[in-house]
Amino acid sequence: MRDHAGQHKLYFIADALGRRGVPISVLVPDREENRAFLANKPHIDAHFYTPGNVASDLRSKARMLARNEWSAVWVVGVGLRSLTLRGWWAPGVPIVKDFDEFPSMIESFGPMRRAYLRWIERRMIRQADGFTCASASIEATVRRHRPRLRQRVLRLPVAISADEHQVRPELVARLQTAAGGRPVLVYVGSLNRFYEDQIDEVLRLATVLRRRGSNATIRILGGGPDADYFKAKSAQAEAAATVEWAGHVDRADLASHMDAADVLIFPFPATPFNVSRCPTKAFHYAAANRPVVTNRTGEVAALFGEAALYYPEHDVDVLADRCAEALRRSGRTGHGRVLHDLTWDARAETLQTWLGDQGWLPLRAAARATVMA
Repeated sequence: MRDHAGQHKLYFIADALGRRGVPISVLVPDREENRAFLANKPHIDAHFYTPGNVASDLRSKARMLARNEWSAVWVVGVGLRSLTLRGWWAPGVPIVKDFDEFPSMIESFGPMRRAYLRWIERRMIRQADGFTCASASIEATVRRHRPRLRQRVLRLPVAISADEHQVRPELVARLQTAAGGRPVLVYVGSLNRFYEDQIDEVLRLATVLRRRGSNATIRILGGGPDADYFKAKSAQAEAAATVEWAGHVDRADLASHMDAADVLIFPFPATPFNVSRCPTKAFHYAAANRPVVTNRTGEVAALFGEAALYYPEHDVDVLADRCAEALRRSGRTGHGRVLHDLTWDARAETLQTWLGDQGWLPLRAAARATVMA
């Protein structure tokens, strides 16, 4: 798995647990980005396998499991390659399955692919001994299929890295100067047709703001394969004068871009997929501590509570009203959440406590907890 929230979850949870003294191993594909992250981290016992076809990937993981020295195996990712083959060679090793979304709910996938994903998800739910679930919706689904799990299900939202969320005052000043005194509304997201509904709503917002005579700029942070497609749509909607395409922003600079913004916008309608997932972007927005305008949906609403400004989904006129209201709240920032509560370090603390409660932490120095992707 690459360029996926689960990849970062594996990275940062393993790092945090290792720094907390938990013996931890990871098994990941032998790719440059995996080696780069795991380099110079002696507290993580890193293992790499050569990625190949599904059968060879499953064999690599089965061989690792057959060492039978693990106190628990935490599996990240959904798909055939993430199935764990546990047989006579490792009968007592607890398998903990992580779910941060159910990809079978992605409506743009065809019926055959969704059926395949649904089968994989249900197979993983049947197999595992415990679960970490990023959303209330996922937890409810797991419990519906496995009603006797009781304490073996842990709600574990996604998070961000505190090391990456660092504001650079000189970059903030430069961005604010470039705005020339115009209010700046920021949207963060990949320019991919998968997110077309969200981006279209932002472009429609630009049209409404222009029609109302607002001098606000909507700055869109993100690159992607469909950048030219969305820029063309912006021009057709006569929104080009209101929209600034900032392109890809390095993760190290993201906090500064959001700090320089007046308002953060996040269309998030209540589709089955959105209700089931826990978007990482919301936690970046929360850490920025700027007014957020969004929909009252799922884990986003659970995170922001009454501190966000909500609008009925797809009602762009009300979205514009809420943005104007947020701009009037001069000097008032967002919800004031403590940064630590939004980080992977906090999630690792929660996970470690829960694993200990289940008896799934290493009991001696030679034991290992393992993370497999």
